[in-house]
Amino acid sequence: MNENKAERNKIEQNKKHSARLIELDYKKTNIRAGLIAFAVMLGFCLYGGVNVLVAAAAGLIYFGIKNLRITLPEKANPIWAALEIFLSAIMTEHMVQYLLLDAELREKISVNHTRWNVLCCMVFYLALLVITAKPKIACMIGHIFLLSLAGINYFVYQFRGNEFSFGDLKAASTGLSVAANYKFVLEDRAVYVILLSMIYVAFIRKLNFEFKKKWMLRISAFAAALVMGIYVGIATEDTVMESWEQKGTYRNGYILNFVLSIRDSFVAEPDGYSKDVVEEISKEYPEPENKGSEDDPTIIVIMNESFADLSVISHYGFETTEEVTPFFDSMDTNVIKGYALSSVFGAKTPDSEWEFLTGNSMAFLPSGSVPYQQYMSKKPYSLVSTLKERGYSCISMHPYYASGWSRSKVYPLLGFDESLFIDDFDQTNIMREYITDQELYNKIIDQYEEKTSDEKLFILGVTMQNHGGYTDYYDNFRNTINLKNHYFSDVNQYLSLIHESDKHWKSDYLF
Repeated sequence: MNENKAERNKIEQNKKHSARLIELDYKKTNIRAGLIAFAVMLGFCLYGGVNVLVAAAAGLIYFGIKNLRITLPEKANPIWAALEIFLSAIMTEHMVQYLLLDAELREKISVNHTRWNVLCCMVFYLALLVITAKPKIACMIGHIFLLSLAGINYFVYQFRGNEFSFGDLKAASTGLSVAANYKFVLEDRAVYVILLSMIYVAFIRKLNFEFKKKWMLRISAFAAALVMGIYVGIATEDTVMESWEQKGTYRNGYILNFVLSIRDSFVAEPDGYSKDVVEEISKEYPEPENKGSEDDPTIIVIMNESFADLSVISHYGFETTEEVTPFFDSMDTNVIKGYALSSVFGAKTPDSEWEFLTGNSMAFLPSGSVPYQQYMSKKPYSLVSTLKERGYSCISMHPYYASGWSRSKVYPLLGFDESLFIDDFDQTNIMREYITDQELYNKIIDQYEEKTSDEKLFILGVTMQNHGGYTDYYDNFRNTINLKNHYFSDVNQYLSLIHESDKHWKSDYLF
């Protein structure tokens, strides 16, 4: 009788609980957990310079959630689990973007890209659900992992000025070895994301959805992840992975951009390519007898930023108030001139460098990829390595930041003995906001004059003066070239800059 009565009481108690979706479930152990969470929150607030009242408020919310019991109808568990994953994916995507971008940049991402980022999160969560068969565990692990990935990117961008991508995993050990040399700074956005994540995890732990047929759950999750993954893959087939500064995050969304970096890390061999074929072709060309001589010349290569000869489109009515490049056009003695098509337009400057220095072509790489940042982890064969074999000293110069396109890492891999960046130049010689071509040429002349009589020298100079954009107005620059029959302020500024570059070429040492 007593057993039956106890059983009935238990059933009644369960019914009472099931009738209440949310109720208090106070435990003494929750006080300790709440105090620990508050201490962690307070530590982050103090480190990030955030008002401690924020930690107090977040701590109270955390403690309140710890003392809740959430009971949802079991029959609807598939619906609850789907909602949990869907809403968690939305929250994670928004928190990642909030962490990495300020308000102005966050507004730049399109609705489609936001949707694709959410779907990427869902695919990841569903993949974890296939493994764990527990929605709350999948969401917690997924959220912590993706926020940690965004956190790594948060600090990597602070340290080097561009984003953390899949290819950087190859250099993880190097990064960790020098991490102690950097100062880790938390902005208020980062602190808010950490506090909100702690509250999110506490809440998710209260959602217990059990599935008796775990195999059915795993099959459903796998099928959903497969469909979403295929959809995102097709929808983003023509989307370019961005690697300059924060473009990847505000154009594509960080999570999607990271996925694209995984996609672009796998490069298929061209048809008919093999080592044997290359060796067979090389047999057609005899080995050079002379590996170097005292007559080897000094080699100076100038890659002039954004330079183009727009006179080739004169048949479209392209006429200017005066000649744009009179000195360059007048060169007809001891000179070979011609035209080359650039593989990039409006961005990705280092791709042209890579093609010139290695002899490789962007035609065989994914559209929008940047070899300097994605594919160079060890020393490649290049013009630099060839000249080094002939006894040349090799110097690279670029009057801008060393972090740009990872040049500070890539130039030594290419074999340059020395690389000069913005801090090595006189920063009073400025046109608009960039160091002038003339200042770069002066530095080249200095290097040439300092070389010994028997030294073989190769210098690569990548200018910065003419870098876009061309729409702002500057106190230190006035247009000197204008279109005759049209008015486009950006075109006039661009042509005027090219005209200045032409003037700087008149240096007696360079020509």
